[in-house]
Amino acid sequence: MRVLYDHQAFSLQDFGGVSRYHHELLCHATWQSELAVVLSNNLYLRDRKYSNHRTFLPNVPLPARWRVIKHFNHRASVQALRRGAFDVFHPTLTDDPYFLDLLDERPLVITLHDMIPALFPQYYTDRDGQTLEHIVRRANRVITVSENTRADVLRLLPVAPERVCVVHHGYADREYTTAGPALPVPERYVLFTGSRALYKNFGCLLEALALLPPAAAAGLHLVCAGGGPFTAAEQELLHLTGWAKRAHQFGPVTDAQLNQLYRHALAFVFPSQYEGFGLPVLEAFGQQCPVLLSHASCFPEIAQEAALYHHPHEPAELAQQLERLLLDATLRQDLIRMGQLRLLDFTWQQTARRTRAVYEAAGQDANPHLTPVPVVPPVPVLEL
Repeated sequence: MRVLYDHQAFSLQDFGGVSRYHHELLCHATWQSELAVVLSNNLYLRDRKYSNHRTFLPNVPLPARWRVIKHFNHRASVQALRRGAFDVFHPTLTDDPYFLDLLDERPLVITLHDMIPALFPQYYTDRDGQTLEHIVRRANRVITVSENTRADVLRLLPVAPERVCVVHHGYADREYTTAGPALPVPERYVLFTGSRALYKNFGCLLEALALLPPAAAAGLHLVCAGGGPFTAAEQELLHLTGWAKRAHQFGPVTDAQLNQLYRHALAFVFPSQYEGFGLPVLEAFGQQCPVLLSHASCFPEIAQEAALYHHPHEPAELAQQLERLLLDATLRQDLIRMGQLRLLDFTWQQTARRTRAVYEAAGQDANPHLTPVPVVPPVPVLEL
């Protein structure tokens, strides 16, 4: 079976959860050598983080470079679709429906990582919900990365339940040869990673830090990895809460640096109001970092009892849970142990195997004379 992936995530992201997801699918496409086709030799990247394809003018600060890359990669994607040398098409993003008129009757599989634009329309006024509806109507199979996202898809989009399958992300702990310079982190800190904007609920964390009692707050710092420098509004809130001199932003950081930040943090705090899966939760588990999450969206499904929870709109409850973590070493060790056990349910091998089953089911739609292949159920398996 030949599966064609397009360029979109790799053109737009130097790094990120979506490009990592597709990279892992390619890396684990070991069941048949020709399964994964990524535009042959025609793909250009901004860097080579998640693919071995050619970089476009590396180390050249060309203005609007990503637009030039997108232009050439889009043309290569169209050419690959027209050639038709594939059995299933799996676009890496669903923002652009360019492929709908080029597929003919070939099977289409899409992955919906979340329904954030539909659930938070106040932040995404430029999004056209009808585009996604058109793509979903055409798709033979829809993959969602959590049961919570599947429920949102079935509630918000015109799709039959039997066409929507949950395939969780995986996790793989790796040793990185390029660690980058050591980050000047404080001795005691809690960690926040990624974007801090919009529904990420960063302000709730700052308010909670201001509510910590002296015993928990003594010598404590806040470390933010990625997400860009603190905005003017964030700096103002840091001053108002008294944490301006104890908040540090690093980034972008390498994977090795991020692992070090997780490994030495007293806790990883993820107060987001909504996530499709929450890959940083697995990253924290993998680096033996205690986790504190908002009780929202997919978090209870993914972390289960391996994390503490707080109401996403209650800074006082977040402060109370964080105080417990900071002052109770036994609790931290218990959460670390449960996080290690929880990781056994998430491997990229299982993700790739179940994704292949979805491809085969989509192929069965296009050719009903083939022997049906059942989708692999999400059975916890540890694969070494």
